[in-house]
Amino acid sequence: MHSVVPFISISMTIDNLSAYFILALSILVCCVSVYSLGYISSYIGQRNVGLFYFLYTTFILSMILVLTSDNAIFFYISWEVMSLLSYFLVVFESEKNESQRAGKLYIIMTHLATAFILVGFMIIYSYTKSFALGSAAAIIPDSIKNIVFVMFLIGFGTKAGIIPLHIWLPSAHPAAPSNISALMSGIMIKTAIYGLIRFIPGCLGVEHSWWGITILALGIVSAVLGVAYALIEHNIKRLLAFSSVENIGIILIGLGISFIALAQNNQLVSSLALTAALLHTFNHALFKGGLFLGAGSIQYATHTRDIEKLGGLIRKMPLTALFVLCFSLAISAIVPFNGFISEWLTFQSLYAFMINGGAGLNILFILAVAALGLVGALAAACFVKLFGFSFLGLSRSEQALRAKEVPLSMNVAMGILSLLCLLFGLFPLVTLSLIDSVIVSLGSSSIFGTLRGGFLIAYYPLEAAGNRISPLVFVFFLIIFIVLILLAARVVGGKYLERRYGTWDCGFEALNPRMQYSATGFAKPIKIVFRILFKPTRQVVMEGDSIYHPKAIQYTTSYTSIFVKYLYHPIISVVKDFAKITKFKIQTGSIHSYLLYIFIAVMAMMLYNRFL
Repeated sequence: MHSVVPFISISMTIDNLSAYFILALSILVCCVSVYSLGYISSYIGQRNVGLFYFLYTTFILSMILVLTSDNAIFFYISWEVMSLLSYFLVVFESEKNESQRAGKLYIIMTHLATAFILVGFMIIYSYTKSFALGSAAAIIPDSIKNIVFVMFLIGFGTKAGIIPLHIWLPSAHPAAPSNISALMSGIMIKTAIYGLIRFIPGCLGVEHSWWGITILALGIVSAVLGVAYALIEHNIKRLLAFSSVENIGIILIGLGISFIALAQNNQLVSSLALTAALLHTFNHALFKGGLFLGAGSIQYATHTRDIEKLGGLIRKMPLTALFVLCFSLAISAIVPFNGFISEWLTFQSLYAFMINGGAGLNILFILAVAALGLVGALAAACFVKLFGFSFLGLSRSEQALRAKEVPLSMNVAMGILSLLCLLFGLFPLVTLSLIDSVIVSLGSSSIFGTLRGGFLIAYYPLEAAGNRISPLVFVFFLIIFIVLILLAARVVGGKYLERRYGTWDCGFEALNPRMQYSATGFAKPIKIVFRILFKPTRQVVMEGDSIYHPKAIQYTTSYTSIFVKYLYHPIISVVKDFAKITKFKIQTGSIHSYLLYIFIAVMAMMLYNRFL
């Protein structure tokens, strides 16, 4: 569709790449909208629900416009509108200091991202004299392409939440209403992935391996540190926000491999890695959107997001517990849910590249394999913590004790998403066939015919190269292993008689919630291992006259983000000091000085337009 308004040429096109992202958006939006019918009832009579729905619908529209823009200026305008609308949704509960702080940080970081993207567009325009989103690889010099690549990586990377540009994400997601958090984490941050794919290989062309290496390295760091920070969080929505950083890292690992392979003219591996990245983008929209809806249901029923104040909810909210369990299994890459498929294909793309890769790159790929393995283990531990301490055991607070199941519409929405996570895990070829058409439309090779198997799908050329990872063989050995374990347990266990006793309770009459393992204790080993990242501190306060028989003990732990402390705080200090110095020299209060500043700025702009 083409339309012209004064000074702006609006061009909208839906190609295979746009359609794929719109499909993910549409599925998530439909489920979130059904969920909102029940969830928004808690706002009725307290806030302007009409304003919320206006912001909600226009936010969805802005994301669609971003994904269908065929003109850099229209893309920029749509991107800016999406950012502003999401800001107003983040600060919707504006009376809370948390929302105000999160909104301020978010608007600063999102405009920083927008500025870098705009600079990239202007550089491209200076060489092509066009804002159309076509290929400019043949026109722009290599040195300029490198600059534009850095601009786009910073701009889109900030919106995606890659480390160290992620600091807005764990603040904005918890502050926003949970249905908005589901859209922001499920699809809004994926518009940045769309931008990276659309503008880097689409406009610039990938000719340098270091582009892919940079993205791969950032993906490894984001995945490992994202899940590490998620594991020590006790605020459910902050935990899920850091988990989104982790999953963006996994997607970037796939993109990095794809770009490296593309620079080396390895079309098949590039297509395989891009397929893994796109599949994880789609899968993450489903299970992370569902997890944020689950967090909203928990908050709706208990009025808290603190895992330490939950427990025993499986008896109060059985349906919510079932759906959150499904999403937790999916995001932990447990068979047969959809999260396993995309991570499995990411592993295979690494293996496929290592077969013919050089020694230097293979070292990096081995590190990526190790990082993915570590991330998988930490993610499983993270969601064992989330589900176990929220739904199992005894209730740790009055809020959890009084909880009851959420309205039907909220459970219907989560049920649909959890079912889709299972179906797309059992039948991945449905999604992979769609992705293959996207891959072909981007100019890469089709790999659909090389993918074989069901939910343990394998890349056939790996088998041809002597790497036997056939799904059937894998399943066969897995069954044999399980049978041997059961036989061993039967043989060893058969020698003992079953005896039943009450749990030892240290002389108390019955177990109580304070005797349960805490989420803090569960995460403590990770804090010790990664203490260089967390800089943990603890405070112990005892009440009573005797240190041996205190009346009460308060044990508080906290951590500091090394990125905030050692990167952002110094930058903010420098900016503040510079502002103080220039304030007295520039802001003189003289109208003549201000007119001189305007004259100099106008002359500089005229000279720029004249000579450049």
